[in-house]
Parts: sequence; structure tokens; C-alpha cells
Amino acid sequence: WARVLFVLPAFEVRAGLRLPGTKEELLRLWGAGDARPFYGALCPRCQAPTDFGRWRALLPPPRLHVAYEVPWRDPWEPFFVAPARGVPPFDERFLQYGFNRISQACELHMAGFRFAVLDGAFVTHRGFKESGGFHGSREAELGLNRRLFRGFREELRQRYPGSPRRC
Repeated sequence: WARVLFVLPAFEVRAGLRLPGTKEELLRLWGAGDARPFYGALCPRCQAPTDFGRWRALLPPPRLHVAYEVPWRDPWEPFFVAPARGVPPFDERFLQYGFNRISQACELHMAGFRFAVLDGAFVTHRGFKESGGFHGSREAELGLNRRLFRGFREELRQRYPGSPRRC
């Protein structure tokens, strides 16, 4: 388990509604259109490897457990719980908007970590993420971080020369 990251499926919940405390509550909101996978409208690919359809089909568990493992795919931005030791640190050059979680997940993948999706736990964001709902400097930050990410991937090849994995 030392090289396993525990992925928490991430959701957006319509503003003004109480955040769900259980999977059953979340599934009711999702069924009513009041919850959806995180970034579902803006970047479905950024959370797709979590496999929300598979997660949704699982019966609500009596306790927290690993439901299934999934391979990392670009541009996945998973929310996860990691071991206290042995995890490469977050690269703090990725400030503001864009490529922060992708860069960290990419490095963890290159370093040989596995991604295990949890059932019985999830994270929520209050409000739906919609286009136009970001701050004015978002595009400039995204462009800067996109250029930084290209160099970062090359650094990872040098940092993990024996890794058969790529980002």
C-alpha cells in the first residue's frame, strides 16, 4: 500500500443546497441533476479516469473500501489521499490556475504510484463550475502554466530515467 494513492471521487453540488454526507444522499442529488462529477461541464476528461459510471453503479458500502484501481491518463486531476512518506512533493512553481493537480498526478504516475478509487468517500465543491465563472487573469495563468508543464514533463524523464511510464 506504500505506493497506492486513494482517489476520492469529486463532485460539484448546486449552490444553495446542503452538501451530501453519504453516498446515498449524493446519488439522490446526482439523479435529480443537483450534483455532477467535478468539472463535468468544463473538462470532463480531467476527471474521466475516475470512472464515475462504475463508481455510481456500486452499491453504497457499509464502510470505506477500495472499489477498483484505474491507470493514470493525461489530463487526469484526481483528488487523493497519499501516504505520509515517499510521495514526491507538489511542485510549487504551478501557482494559480492550471496544471497544478495534473503535474502532481503525472509525477506520481511516473514515480510508480497506483491509483485506487475509494467507495464510501468523496469530496464535493459547493456550486457548479461554469465557463465564465473564473477570475480575469485565468487565461494568462493557464498559458504560463501550460508552458511550464511542457518543461516539467522533460524534467520528469530525467528524474525517473528508468520509469517505463510517460505523461
